[in-house]
Amino acid sequence: MSFWKILRVLTTNACNYKCVFCHNEGQDKFNGSNSEFLKFEDFKIIIQSLEDTELKEVQFSGGEPFMNPETLKMIQWLNDNTNLEIGCATNTQFFTDETITALSKTRINLHIQFPTYDKVRFKSITKSDLYDSLILNLSKLRKKNVSFSLNYVLLTPNIDDFKHLLPFLYDNTISIKLLPYVNDKTLKHNEFLKEIIPFLDSISCQYENQNNGSLKWWVKTPSDKVITIKYINSPCFKFEFGICKNYAEIRLTPNLEIQSCLINTEGNLKLDFDLTHENKKHIKDIFETSWMNFTHC
Repeated sequence: MSFWKILRVLTTNACNYKCVFCHNEGQDKFNGSNSEFLKFEDFKIIIQSLEDTELKEVQFSGGEPFMNPETLKMIQWLNDNTNLEIGCATNTQFFTDETITALSKTRINLHIQFPTYDKVRFKSITKSDLYDSLILNLSKLRKKNVSFSLNYVLLTPNIDDFKHLLPFLYDNTISIKLLPYVNDKTLKHNEFLKEIIPFLDSISCQYENQNNGSLKWWVKTPSDKVITIKYINSPCFKFEFGICKNYAEIRLTPNLEIQSCLINTEGNLKLDFDLTHENKKHIKDIFETSWMNFTHC
């Protein structure tokens, strides 16, 4: 059977930012005080239950994953006990020097939320004064050779703000993923495409449509290094089921719900029993059933 390749693990729905564009990965919003946290032991048993599948990659997400005090432990265990690729979307605001050192000893690739390069706009978007902390953490991660790229939300089809960010990316050899903020999905998405694609074509040395909702450009910096710029041409904008299925991602929420789709919830199932080594086959079967139920948007 066709199997998913990516497991997105939402370790919590809580977040310390209050970004206007955040959809919290399809989950309800929480302020942290009453949010559920995914437990390390449950996470470990789930991964072990899927070890003979086609799973290739685990992506941690949230909310802000590091508001869950066990997220680092999950990453370390995954690094030491599997060969899976490991990624994590984070705003870095809960990183200590010890956290960064621990991450440097893993194969993690961080996807860092970067709302804007403008300090005033940063406060307006996130409702926080944490801009300087973010810039400092980027420097610390580079010094410790932790692999990371940036996630940047295009708030309007006007891409001038992104253009102003390019010198920072060039100077620090940082790659970036562009995510369009789209409410009226199809119409505004087309406006983004009209602006961003010709511009990226004009500055790139290579282009690839990965046929999974991701468009990718390779760009040479003035110092002759190369960064990548991805634009998420999400199949959700046009309800392109085939491309979405090709992306092959399934999600696990903090309350142990399995989501094959954020739009069509018919296939969502829940692990509503105690997770033990004795029922690993049952856990795997539920994941497979959820994926097989994913047949349309």
